[in-house]
Amino acid sequence: MPSLTSMIFGRTYWLPAVLAVLLSFTAVPARAQTQLVVLELFTSQGCNSCPPADALMSEWLKQPGVLPISLHVDYWDYLGWKDTLSRKGHNVRQKDYARGIGNRQIYTPQVVVDGQFQAVGSNREAIEMALAKARKQQHVPLRVERTKNKGWQVVVPEMPNWQGEAKLLLCRYDRKHDVTIERGENHGRTLSYLNVARAWNDFGRWKGEAGRYDVPDLEATDWNRQGAVVMLQMLKDNSNGPIIGAIDLKP
Repeated sequence: MPSLTSMIFGRTYWLPAVLAVLLSFTAVPARAQTQLVVLELFTSQGCNSCPPADALMSEWLKQPGVLPISLHVDYWDYLGWKDTLSRKGHNVRQKDYARGIGNRQIYTPQVVVDGQFQAVGSNREAIEMALAKARKQQHVPLRVERTKNKGWQVVVPEMPNWQGEAKLLLCRYDRKHDVTIERGENHGRTLSYLNVARAWNDFGRWKGEAGRYDVPDLEATDWNRQGAVVMLQMLKDNSNGPIIGAIDLKP
């Protein structure tokens, strides 16, 4: 059964800790929209410890100002079932977080809140604490506007004392998938997965200046079944760092 010391293909991944990233912000004006905190659940259909964490996603969806996303990984596929929703990039993203947080390990189920605070994905109390910490952080207030050609633009304000570089990242997700597991540790179970990350686009860089960024085409999105979120995420040595701003796109 997958555990906190995750054995992946017979090897344990140990990831070195790095120095914490320091941010320097000026005061930002009050926002009409609730600050959005991003909760990422790293999960797998092949992990028998994951279903309780997957079930908790419905509770995080009910919390105002929280956007939970399920990121399926593939490193448990060797146990007998290939995760049908996994993406190779999710493994990389999880490793980036492990380096930045200084956790030294990757495991499932793991929750990472705003790219900074982690908890076991089935530990409700620990996740609530991580969410509380994230809500206290200062975020860059993003706005979204529709363009004349029915496109989307994300507006980022000027932050004169900003230090460093961040990227604009679009994550498209499916609102729900029901999957019947035919082999492996969850054999015979039909599991529901919510806000499943399906595609990612890196579409801009930000270094503290005011800017407008064209969001990649979302015209074909079925908003009843799909969603999209834009994150402003720090870069540290080309790795994913803290999420310092986010906005959920809505038609």
